Amino acid sequence: MTNVPHTKTRLLIVLNPTAGRHKQDHINRIMAALQKHGISAEVYETRGPGDAITALPKLTPDFDIVVAAGGDGTVNEVLNGIRGSAVTLGIIPCGTTNVLATELGLPGKPEAIAALLASGQTRDIHTGDVNGRRFGMMVGIGYDAWVVAGVSRELKQKLGKLAYVLSMVRELRHFGSRQYQLQIDDSLHTATSVVATLGRHYAGSYVFARSARIDEPLIDVLLVQTLSRWAFLLMLLALPLGLAEKLPFMKTVKGRRVHISPYPADAAEAPRESIQADGDSIGYLPAELEVIETPLRVLAPPPRA
Repeated sequence: MTNVPHTKTRLLIVLNPTAGRHKQDHINRIMAALQKHGISAEVYETRGPGDAITALPKLTPDFDIVVAAGGDGTVNEVLNGIRGSAVTLGIIPCGTTNVLATELGLPGKPEAIAALLASGQTRDIHTGDVNGRRFGMMVGIGYDAWVVAGVSRELKQKLGKLAYVLSMVRELRHFGSRQYQLQIDDSLHTATSVVATLGRHYAGSYVFARSARIDEPLIDVLLVQTLSRWAFLLMLLALPLGLAEKLPFMKTVKGRRVHISPYPADAAEAPRESIQADGDSIGYLPAELEVIETPLRVLAPPPRA
């Protein structure tokens, strides 16, 4: 744990202006609370999907801290926008879900968020890379990616988490129709669905990978190794109870580098398989994942024992 001197802190909040009045009120309360701590913050409103990735490299030299205000997608864009810079990441969780904020134990109330941002209290975490794009928590292949691909931005804005529930039900009928081959460091594996994660949490507050530690340079690869739709449904039901990883057809393998492709090899001629990273579709198989060795400094309380 380290502290960022905050007497002359330059802080930029990256905000999606289409997120609604409630979020804007939330940000205004945080900024007012920051002023009480003697910190002035500027707000950058993104102009559309991917804007933060292209805009932040030009903006970051003027700031010490860049704060992602939103959900998983906003955090991911900011992570990619500040890649290669020395700025510290801050997070204001206010999107549909923010799994990294949950992983870090970040507060949700404006006054508590402002106090953390002003405290200078940081910890170092590890992020990952998938096909040249940085991710903060996880990458999904198979069912996980199908669900994300089935939710449009418009539907997510209208229905929130319910949009994902509807997509989960719709995509369940396809489970078991595809398989994947993975090379995790020097070992080979097959699976019908894959979640590769840097942290313990999944889809909000669910604990999916108990041994994962975001401050360690390792990826926990969770392999679903069954073709049975009913067995997979059991896994989904066990997820809120924290028992999914313990089912007999689940396997977890740790590694630093992961290659994922369709299996068998001629399955590559089938329709393209999407990849989801931090809750957004970002491309198609094959996927090359690796841990980014240089840690990221993020404003967060100390890790829980």
